[in-house]
Amino acid sequence: MSTRVSGGDERRELVANSAIRTISRDGLRALTHRAVDQEAGIPQGSTSHHARTRLALLELVVDTLAERAIADAERAADVLSASPQGERRLSIAELAGIIAALVERLAERRDDMKARYALILELDDAPLLQRKLTTQSEVHAITREVTSSLLTGAGLSNSDERIEELISLTDSLVFTRTVIRVATPLESILAAYLRGVVRLPAGSTDKS
Repeated sequence: MSTRVSGGDERRELVANSAIRTISRDGLRALTHRAVDQEAGIPQGSTSHHARTRLALLELVVDTLAERAIADAERAADVLSASPQGERRLSIAELAGIIAALVERLAERRDDMKARYALILELDDAPLLQRKLTTQSEVHAITREVTSSLLTGAGLSNSDERIEELISLTDSLVFTRTVIRVATPLESILAAYLRGVVRLPAGSTDKS
């Protein structure tokens, strides 16, 4: 029995990943059951077994992306909670490096990120699904907590305004890497923003 469940889960993941690749490469309008079957290399009609309607297929994709984003945020939270507390503050350079590394990890999942942006732009007729990928979602709440902890660890303001600014900047950098595909100097951009938050001189050798 457990083998059948595992096999079903694997096929469901295959369908979800194939749908994500289809959206990433060809756009949301190209998402059909037939296109996913072809992308996955499975018999025609197989995708319908896991998602009977196009809305159900969209729900599968959105839920998959949301689950992965939540896992990313929870892993970041685990890293922070495992770090020694109270020993010293993160420097601006260290904080910029941590966030830059996160951007790089997210950008490595280019298909996921491109599909997410396409869904956010084109799911106006399905607001409940759209919210799972935007600021009205569980992943955003967890991301806010992690961002607040990072700012606190560097002795910076963790006000709602600062948190949302840093999340927006990070998301913009991921977009630049995955969609525009520009080799943006991540750490220098992030450090410049963080120095602006504490009003440090551009050439400061900040240790706080």
